[in-house]
Amino acid sequence: MTWKMKEVVLAVILSVICGVIYLGWSTLWVPISSLVGPVGAGFMFGIWVIASPIVAYIIRKPGAAFVAEVAAAAVELLTGSHFGLSALLIGVFQGIGSEIAFAIFRYKRYNLLTLMLSGALAAVFAMIYNLLANGFGYYSTGVFLTTLGIHVISGIILGGWLAKVVVDALAKTGVLEQYAIMKERRKKGDINGHVSGL
Repeated sequence: MTWKMKEVVLAVILSVICGVIYLGWSTLWVPISSLVGPVGAGFMFGIWVIASPIVAYIIRKPGAAFVAEVAAAAVELLTGSHFGLSALLIGVFQGIGSEIAFAIFRYKRYNLLTLMLSGALAAVFAMIYNLLANGFGYYSTGVFLTTLGIHVISGIILGGWLAKVVVDALAKTGVLEQYAIMKERRKKGDINGHVSGL
């Protein structure tokens, strides 16, 4: 499927916004992780993957989740993330994980379950990156499983669920009328109206 210019523009705008949010969230992570430790601060993870489900939920095209996450991560890097290049590299892995969630359903299902799965798989792939970057001896088994569990839960809630809340709120304002999300809703409305009129 080819992207329309308005879809590209929206994806860029949303990715930039998310990238700036990522930077602020990264800055906030420093004092919080010093207080509760890196494992405890894992509850913050989900915000760093929210670009993928937001853009995919609106545009509904193959590649949307991956492109959005990588673009947002690039913005975070270029605006001065203290994570440095790893901010971009982990963004690539998170984007892959998120994209897989939509690919599993052949880009035909964009409901809450799919968005939450997107956040969960982004967390799994982020941990894969961490293992590759830090070495398999970096985590003890207990710390690894705890960290993964916290990240997955955070990805489901702050990545998937929150993305749906944000986009649904935007949809109510009318700013998304020209995008796939609203076209699908109108189509379903027409079908439901036709069926109820039989």
